[in-house]
Amino acid sequence: MLYNRAQMPKSTSVFFCNSCGNEFAKWAGQCPACHEWNTLVETAPFLKTARTKTGQKVSLKPAESFTVKTALSSQTGYTFSTGIGEFDRVLGPGLTKGGVYLLAGQPGIGKSTLLTQLALSLQPPLSRGGGQQAGGVLYVCSEENPAQVASRITRLQGLSSQADHIQLLNTSCVENIIDALKPTISNRDLKSESCDLICIVDSIQSVSTVTNPTTPGSPSQIRDSASFLIQAAKEHSVPLIIVGHVTKDGDIAGPKMLEHMVDTVLELSGDRQHLLRLLRTVKNRFGPTDETGIFRMDGGGLNEVKDPGAILLEGRVKNAPGSCLTMIMEGTRPLTVEIQALVVASPLPIPRRIAKGISGNRLQLICAILTKHLNLSLATKDVFVNVTGGLEVKDPGADLGIALAIVSSVKDKPLPENSICFGELGLLGEIRKVGFTDKMLKEAKSLGYTIVFSPLSHASIRSIKLT
Repeated sequence: MLYNRAQMPKSTSVFFCNSCGNEFAKWAGQCPACHEWNTLVETAPFLKTARTKTGQKVSLKPAESFTVKTALSSQTGYTFSTGIGEFDRVLGPGLTKGGVYLLAGQPGIGKSTLLTQLALSLQPPLSRGGGQQAGGVLYVCSEENPAQVASRITRLQGLSSQADHIQLLNTSCVENIIDALKPTISNRDLKSESCDLICIVDSIQSVSTVTNPTTPGSPSQIRDSASFLIQAAKEHSVPLIIVGHVTKDGDIAGPKMLEHMVDTVLELSGDRQHLLRLLRTVKNRFGPTDETGIFRMDGGGLNEVKDPGAILLEGRVKNAPGSCLTMIMEGTRPLTVEIQALVVASPLPIPRRIAKGISGNRLQLICAILTKHLNLSLATKDVFVNVTGGLEVKDPGADLGIALAIVSSVKDKPLPENSICFGELGLLGEIRKVGFTDKMLKEAKSLGYTIVFSPLSHASIRSIKLT
């Protein structure tokens, strides 16, 4: 029997994939997009026209139009300091009203601790008429309960009246978060130069919106929840900080779209077995992306580190073969780190190349350069390289330090006392210039190093002689 297209029943449901977030018209055991099994969930399709629960159309607020001059004059104090110097260094001008920030990092690295300290460091809001406080910090406790967050505040600050401006919201519903912001938003002074309102959501993987029936943490749920929160933050000029989880590969969990939706993507990294924590920007619409904030984790939280070299070189054995001091750049800040190398005879038919703090491929490449241009016999030896302090070094200027540490270990000769090095190695054995060469050379001389191996002093690795 043939049916007219107008008489055919319309689909009353769609299917979402909890893994990739794609939509499909019919169910399948395996997602056609990401090929994951049993991830399709049936749900009602979204309406093209927004309606209330009674079926009436929702009246939309007309869009406002601004010129550049009126947009700039509508808000004074557009940015403000967080009160944490290293945090401001990374952000640039500080927090921006209406800015959306995504903070990601490994579990237990200190994301919640850093945001708790941020909430404590912000100045309490000015009181309005009748002594009632308006604004403050709204901390959404979707992963923890308020008692857990309060205990962390007490550990970091103690029972103090300075924490009265922090409101702990115990919910994981996006609509409840937006509703909690409305009474505070109505009493705000947008022209205030101080921070009178900020919202922290910990985390985006644990909140959900009722408009999306998929489980919290699914790509479509993260996308929709973030969209509603970002819309509220932009509309009411509220700084919004969102905590994000990472996968086992180190990528931010959820759809890549999340990183495009926010204004700034922050990454907190470090080795949990060591004290240092590095805060970097992957994306920043309001400031630089080449700055690094350095913190030290202890019982009192994350403390700012003004002199990282003193911590990185703590306990160093001087005049030891296989040890080399090298200077690297973390953002626009030169750091002195120690690179250690150990070269021993290998009992294996294929010698090992084990690197900690640098890429394994990078170590293989440097070993090949030394074998070719210095005639070092590394084919039957294991090579182990370690960057002390738990740092992950990606600066190409550390190539020369890695090479000299290996040469020092092979020849069992220490490098000259009060020496330091930096430079990138080419495949032809040449030492190439890196960024901020003049700044690193000036920093090395100011620290008292009398011998500096650099592209300005030596043209190739062959020209460096260890005595």
